[in-house]
Amino acid sequence: MKHTSVLVLTLALGSTSAYAGNFVDLRSDLSDLSVANGGLINGANALNADKLYIETTSATYLPGFSETSVSPADGGTGRVIATSINYRTYAGTTTTGTGTLTLLNWHVTDDVPLLPGEPQATIYDFVYRDSADNKLVFATRYLNEVDNDQEANFLYRYGFTGYQTAAAWTFSTDFDLRMYQAGLTASTSSDDIVPFDADAVRQKGDFSATEGNPWSGLFFVKTNAPSYTLGDQAIGFFQAGEEGQPQIGGFIGGFVPSAVVPEPGTYALLLAGLGVLGVVTRRRRAW
Repeated sequence: MKHTSVLVLTLALGSTSAYAGNFVDLRSDLSDLSVANGGLINGANALNADKLYIETTSATYLPGFSETSVSPADGGTGRVIATSINYRTYAGTTTTGTGTLTLLNWHVTDDVPLLPGEPQATIYDFVYRDSADNKLVFATRYLNEVDNDQEANFLYRYGFTGYQTAAAWTFSTDFDLRMYQAGLTASTSSDDIVPFDADAVRQKGDFSATEGNPWSGLFFVKTNAPSYTLGDQAIGFFQAGEEGQPQIGGFIGGFVPSAVVPEPGTYALLLAGLGVLGVVTRRRRAW
């Protein structure tokens, strides 16, 4: 379904709100999650009322990935690889905190399909360190670059069993979409109640070039995991079939939380061989 552009949402800043934009802790003490019990956290279609939104006050981008006006779909790179992100948290119009996300590592996977054999998206996988509390922040940037009625409704980050998690989002271009919802679940259902899964953080959006939505987004998962490594199942994505499309998705390898600090040079060797793709169908994961 079509939704308001983030560019328009910026105009909503200015009135006070009871909500505070920050990294929001995700509940891990429930067997089933819903908005009513706080297991699913909804954002809002106005930035000053969106508890999941953190504002980027400035950022530094990797050379060659700093354009503001040319989208990847049009042959440009856009603002996709930020080496540092200065952000603020807020309550209404009052700043409640600041921090800097410093890039530790990144990886990109091109030509990721939703339907088999149809390259659809480019997925950027980031790991940052937050100066506010020294915690790791895993970030996903999903670029849906093909106008063919396909869309990604759910994004997932895996590997968080045993760790605390908190979710947030920000944007740096007019192509970025807000996060609609976050929770600890691997469910592909849009039901009001979904089962808890300690391993998976699900972040909801609607990335579609066809519908005129912003087709990119930068979603964060903060964790108390002491380190990170590479796994064959790190980022997932799913098309929920809101407009009658097939209910299908998949996952890719990438960065996952770890309790073990790797040896120097490990990431370069693993990244060179990273290329795992998997398939997801509704209500089950095929791996």
